[in-house]
Amino acid sequence: MWLYRILIGLFTPLVLLKIRRFKKDYVNYRAKEAFGFWSPVEADLWVHCASVGEVLAVRPLVTQWQEKFPTHRLLITTMTPTGAEQVAKTFPFAEHRYLPMDWRSSVKRALKKLSCKHLLIVETELWPNLLQLSKQRGLRIDVLNARLSDRSFQRYQKFSTISRPLFALPDCFLAHAQADATRFEAMGAKRVLVIGSIKFDLAVPPEVFQANWRSQLGPRFVWVGGSTHQGEDEMLLRIHKSLQQKYPDALLILVPRHPERFEAVKASAMQSFERVALRSQTELDQWDKFDVVIGDSMGELMYYYQASDIAFVGGSLIKRGGHNPIEPALLGKAIIVGPYTFNFLDITEQLLQVNGAIRCQDETQLEKVVIDLAGQSSQRFRLGQSALRFAEKNQGAVTRVLSEIDFR
Repeated sequence: MWLYRILIGLFTPLVLLKIRRFKKDYVNYRAKEAFGFWSPVEADLWVHCASVGEVLAVRPLVTQWQEKFPTHRLLITTMTPTGAEQVAKTFPFAEHRYLPMDWRSSVKRALKKLSCKHLLIVETELWPNLLQLSKQRGLRIDVLNARLSDRSFQRYQKFSTISRPLFALPDCFLAHAQADATRFEAMGAKRVLVIGSIKFDLAVPPEVFQANWRSQLGPRFVWVGGSTHQGEDEMLLRIHKSLQQKYPDALLILVPRHPERFEAVKASAMQSFERVALRSQTELDQWDKFDVVIGDSMGELMYYYQASDIAFVGGSLIKRGGHNPIEPALLGKAIIVGPYTFNFLDITEQLLQVNGAIRCQDETQLEKVVIDLAGQSSQRFRLGQSALRFAEKNQGAVTRVLSEIDFR
């Protein structure tokens, strides 16, 4: 742990800059909690979600847990203000705190204000001081939706003096797939169970179907770039320019992964298109006037996917590792991914095997596939139905989690 303490000390200036940026950009950000200055909180279950995606992912589990234990109290921590906003929207009954930055003094300070015996970490969000000090206070720690890509596994192995004691701290890893479980065991995890992904159990909110954005956009072809990163948006915009040569009324909805990029992506789009809108400033019935709409809202990714004929899942054209393809699958959409999907490797590979998605190796191939599919509604339907059947077949992880872990 001494090496980790040196490393986190070196990164302290960057962490402080991030806290300062959050405080500047989000008026409701409680910066003091990042330093461990919590107000007292009592809970029967503490769930840690890094940000928006994890909050949405845990929704089915929390719903079933609450039905099973209606009088129990819930604490949810997040790292980001956008995650906090999503907690308030999704779980208004829960207490929220910002997770303290992983300095020992901050974590100790926060834990002294906490009365709870069970910490559930969503995804593989492993902070050494948090884990070690939580164990010293007698908390049970389970890691849910635990993933460990081969790339991350190799990286952890290079620093085994830090990582092996770290992986031994949680009581149980609830792994995505057997490949993840094998890697966790090789890193020294005490107990690993293959549960599957609770993200398959995500129910599409009824209001998404009720709003039915797709029907409101008329017959024009609509495609979405969901959770895109820098470098991808430019490629999608170039492809859209080519697409409009054949389908002039086609609409591209770009949904950047990070809110701080909304304005930059809009500016990039305006270099190639005159008619560019922000979702936050444009009513749905006005979208027919635009070539590109920037999805600058939080928690509406399902609405954007529902509005599309094709869903490109971002983070996969660059070496980011790709994002979750299950959401568009549950909506029966034709899915396209790029070459880099190691964050959801097993899920993506299985989806490809059942013809529920198409993988494109580069921008050129993606352009061809998008233009081809724009004129093939029957092929889009077949892809979407295969994706939907795959997603529905793999549901049930939440039930397995609740049966394996004692949440009382």
